[in-house]
Amino acid sequence: MRSRPSLWGLIPALALVYLLMGVVVSHSGLHSQIIPFWLPAGVALAAGRHFGYRILPGAGLGSLLFNLGMPTQWSFALTPELFFSALLIAVGVTLQAAAGTYLLKRLGDPVSLRGDIRLGRFILLAGFGSTLISASIGVTSLWWLTQPTGGMSLAHDWLTWWLGDSFGVILMAPLCLALLTPPHQRRSPGLHRRLVVLLAGGLTAILVTNQAYLFQLERQLANGFQRDMAVLQANLNHLYQQNLADLGRLEREFTQQQGMSPDAFRAVTSDIFADNPAVLAYSWDPIVAAEEREAFERRTQALLDWPAFAVYGESPEPDDPLVVVQYVEPFAANTAALGFNLLSEPDRRRWVIQAQETGRPVATEILNLTQAPDEPGALILQPVYLNPDAQNGGLLDRDKQLVGFMAGVFTIQRMVEAAIAMSGLEHVALTLKEADETFYRHLPESDMDSGELYRAGFAFDFAQQRWQVEMSAGHAYRATSSENSSLEFQMLLVLVGALASGVILGMYGREDSLARRVAEQTHSLRHQAHHDPLTGLPNRLRLEQEMTALLEQPEHPPFALLFMDLDRFKLINDSLGHMTGDQLLIELTRRWQAALPEESELFRLGGDEFVLLQRLTPDAVPEETAERLLDETRKAISVDGLHLQITASMGLALCPQHGIEHHTLLRNADTALHNAKSLGKNRVLRYQHSQTDATQQHFSLEQDLRLAIGTDQLLLHFQAQYTLADRTLDGVEALLRWDHPRRGMVSPGEFIPLAEETQLIVPIGWQVIEMACRQIAAWDAEALRIPYVAVNISPLQLLQSDFVDCLNRQVDAAGVSRRRLELEITETLLHLDPDFAFQQLKALRHAGYRLALDDFGTGYSSFNRLKKMPLDRIKIDRCFVKDIGRNPKDEAIICSIIDLGHRLEMSVLAEGVETWEQFHYLAAAGCDSMQGFLLARPSTSPPLERPCQEEHALPSDSRA
Repeated sequence: MRSRPSLWGLIPALALVYLLMGVVVSHSGLHSQIIPFWLPAGVALAAGRHFGYRILPGAGLGSLLFNLGMPTQWSFALTPELFFSALLIAVGVTLQAAAGTYLLKRLGDPVSLRGDIRLGRFILLAGFGSTLISASIGVTSLWWLTQPTGGMSLAHDWLTWWLGDSFGVILMAPLCLALLTPPHQRRSPGLHRRLVVLLAGGLTAILVTNQAYLFQLERQLANGFQRDMAVLQANLNHLYQQNLADLGRLEREFTQQQGMSPDAFRAVTSDIFADNPAVLAYSWDPIVAAEEREAFERRTQALLDWPAFAVYGESPEPDDPLVVVQYVEPFAANTAALGFNLLSEPDRRRWVIQAQETGRPVATEILNLTQAPDEPGALILQPVYLNPDAQNGGLLDRDKQLVGFMAGVFTIQRMVEAAIAMSGLEHVALTLKEADETFYRHLPESDMDSGELYRAGFAFDFAQQRWQVEMSAGHAYRATSSENSSLEFQMLLVLVGALASGVILGMYGREDSLARRVAEQTHSLRHQAHHDPLTGLPNRLRLEQEMTALLEQPEHPPFALLFMDLDRFKLINDSLGHMTGDQLLIELTRRWQAALPEESELFRLGGDEFVLLQRLTPDAVPEETAERLLDETRKAISVDGLHLQITASMGLALCPQHGIEHHTLLRNADTALHNAKSLGKNRVLRYQHSQTDATQQHFSLEQDLRLAIGTDQLLLHFQAQYTLADRTLDGVEALLRWDHPRRGMVSPGEFIPLAEETQLIVPIGWQVIEMACRQIAAWDAEALRIPYVAVNISPLQLLQSDFVDCLNRQVDAAGVSRRRLELEITETLLHLDPDFAFQQLKALRHAGYRLALDDFGTGYSSFNRLKKMPLDRIKIDRCFVKDIGRNPKDEAIICSIIDLGHRLEMSVLAEGVETWEQFHYLAAAGCDSMQGFLLARPSTSPPLERPCQEEHALPSDSRA
């Protein structure tokens, strides 16, 4: 019920817009109904595409009103032919709009079309295809019913109509659709505005160009009209001169023959008639004395063989002679003029006397001819003189006598039509006036009801008579003028418009597509900037924004921050691959989200770190939420056929108790998480302020260690190693010490794990090697012979690809023999990258270095790996040595290690020897050498003399 009022409102609105648009462009062509730039066709198509088929009768109504009003100058003086013609045109307009609407529904809105092929289809099918309908129906109805004024030909008018509708569809329809697009559907308002401006600008430019062309064309046509009039004037003069020449010829023939027989007169005039279509008749009118009338009649009857010949018409004066028509040609058509006395009528008498007095040809005024009573005409009287004594007269004898007149009879119509035909003029009207009185009108076949466009005139002297000739022309003359090349030019403009529309729409489509892709990518990037690509969870940036929004609220609403980290997740990635690890994270995220309480959101910070933000209600217990998530984590997860179980550690921080800044809360939750891991993992811990103190101390120590690298804060202590057989010096081990400027000596057990955790162990290791080489060179300079110096090498340092090359350069630069260095490695190296580790060890052995396996027996290396390692020595860990004499199992392991080492051709050293009981047991077991507080403590310079033999146990809490 609501759509009907709007529809009934839209149909008149479309009719009005169609009508007004038609009036606006009605002067863009040379025809009132066949217009080369018919923008209403685009308006109708756009309305059908936007509002649907039901609105299209409005286009037909607008067309009907236009074609009823425009031809009648809006007087609506209707005729049946005009009404039915306008009705058929309206039907064609409606059908065309419906066909175009159907095509656009199939092809798509031209404003939203993407791709040159689709735009080409729109231009060809909707632009040039559908418009065939209205052109065919409209032009046919005009030529069939009304014969359009100004039309050049059916084909010409059809082509103009078709191109005009095509122009409107191709340029005006996209412009209207762009204007009708609702603002919320315009993806890029700036681009949309530019599209409207470009389409409107292109449309305006073409219309302005056309109007400028029409203005210039009008000037050319006006000049052409003036030239045509000059040609007509010249042809009229030519005909007049020809008539005079023909009369002169007759006069000469008559004079030369001293008279002329009827047959001779007929022969001469026959030639003249063949060359001069403007003449109606010629006559010989001799002067006859009144007393010779009867004799003249008898003589003429005999000459003409015309018994009925008689003179008629009496002269008004008694003394006047007779001027009688004796010969006339064509004879049969002009017998009524035979015998007519020219002096019998006053006007003819006047012209005869004028010719006699002037001795020159004289034209009569316009009169009704005897030969053609219904046609205005004129006579030209040529005086004829003869010498009465032709035999005695000389050539220069002036004594001649007027004997009569040669008369040419002309109809104005014949003369004018002959002049027009000679000038090649069509569709011009001529008006001839004499003494301001119109005596002749020539109208073209097509009337000028549509208006007179051109008018000009000239004076024409016709045998001592002056006529005013006025020439005028209308639309038909303009349409058929040779100066008119409007069709070709306007066809070019239509093609330019189609090309411009295609370029503008194509450019808009590409820019709009690019803008849409940019917007999509921007949205995607914005989403990626705030979300994790693997799990789809919000990321750290989004977490900070959410926390900032909460913390900026005046009362700081309470919330909990749960920092979560998966335990030993790196092991899954390293052993099963990152794809398996990713699938586990995705599944675990799904489980966690299903278990989340209301008012909570899960975030992924990266790797296996997650944060849960829970807005706290009065009855909310965040520890319960954490335990629920821990339970979900412990459940087995199936990934690619594998059943995986994993645990998580969680740290809990509360706002505002543990901070009111987002970075403080995150740091405190992270601190609680690390404490949970240090207590055995698989648990949740709430943050305590004491945890921050430990974390800060840890951080401070790390920063101090970074500053200590490369300075003399790091120094070496050396602990001597002795043979068990004779207690001679076997070598020394370089032990790293840190002399902190504020804290004093820092325990290696405190800073070495920190260096390994932060990977500072690599630069520290190179500094240790440099100091050891420098110390060896110093001892050599003092002639203190130290067999070798043992240096601990970190697995991280050894697994560097250029480690061997760098080590060789550093040792060689110090001038130290490579055999003087013993590189100690641990079994951890074999678990990180066994193949590369073996490759590095072989390269070191080949380079000349000694190799030792430190802390043997505490790792997980297999005998298969051990037998392949190019080692010089293995070192028994102190954990086995300390229980000698108390634990037979440790003693059995020691004996096995010693026997294994010897069988593999490796020497064996025992670490941590602190009692003589341990010393003697190891010596008896066949151990090669020892290191421990029993014989030497670490110091800046090792003892070079043989140690004492006093046997007493050292304090059990002393360690290297």
